[in-house]
Amino acid sequence: MKRSNHGKENKYLSIVVIPHNTDEIKVFKISSVKYKLMALGAVLLTMFICSGILITYLMHENRALNDDRKKVIAVNNQQMNLITEREEIIQSYIRKIEEQDKLIKSFTSLYRDMTAKYIDGNMESVTASRSGLRDDRAFINDINKLKGILDKLEEINGDDTDILNELSDTQSKLKEYVDSIPTLWPASGRISSNFGTRSDPFNFSQKKHEGLDIAADYGTVIRASASGKVILSDWYGNYGKCVIIDHGYGLSTLYGHCQTLLVKEGQTVKKGDKIATVGSTGRSTGPHLHFEVRLNDVPTDPLQYLDSK
Repeated sequence: MKRSNHGKENKYLSIVVIPHNTDEIKVFKISSVKYKLMALGAVLLTMFICSGILITYLMHENRALNDDRKKVIAVNNQQMNLITEREEIIQSYIRKIEEQDKLIKSFTSLYRDMTAKYIDGNMESVTASRSGLRDDRAFINDINKLKGILDKLEEINGDDTDILNELSDTQSKLKEYVDSIPTLWPASGRISSNFGTRSDPFNFSQKKHEGLDIAADYGTVIRASASGKVILSDWYGNYGKCVIIDHGYGLSTLYGHCQTLLVKEGQTVKKGDKIATVGSTGRSTGPHLHFEVRLNDVPTDPLQYLDSK
């Protein structure tokens, strides 16, 4: 008995090709198994191509990310180095500020102590002793140097309220004291006779000269060498027209041979105020100012007090 082939037919995939230049039609038959294999191959090829493209893209992105990572690491290292340098600078600045702060406090304490011991303590003992010996000029020089150092340190370190408050009383006391010391030259001119023993111009005998003679033209302005109270403004024996100012702290100044007196007794004057004009009154050989500095009524060399020209 023969089996019929109609029960099971083979399945094919037909591909029809129609050329443009001929009427011949070509038909390609692909069995179902081959079709499946081709489809599978196409899928696998597509997956392979896509995988290749994906891998290539990922490799490219990975290289880009690595480059970016290296740049970030380099920038981070630079920033870390910069932070380290800045930290060292800041620490150095902090140490500098701390050292300056210690210096300022140390100088402030020294400045205050010097003022208290000299002005409050030394003045009373010297005034009581009436010895006529006291180095006010040296004290002023030292205190000015110390104040100069303080000013520079404060300028660097900035204003410190606590330190400024500590210095305010000292500064006020010092200003009052310095203003009372005869450091200002009372008149413009040349020194014609110094303090000490000299030949008397009237009898040519050796005699102690108790002041400083400053030769100047008639009418030259005479100024108060320090702040104080006028205790005499009148004719005063051989001094002729004369002004005497009491500055406190045992100090007084005398201005002799004046032409015109510009102040009155009891008047308070400040350092630099006009008090008289140069003349040649009294026992005098020509126009000049006879200037004396007296400490506890004892004449002392004015050049020990006056500022250097």
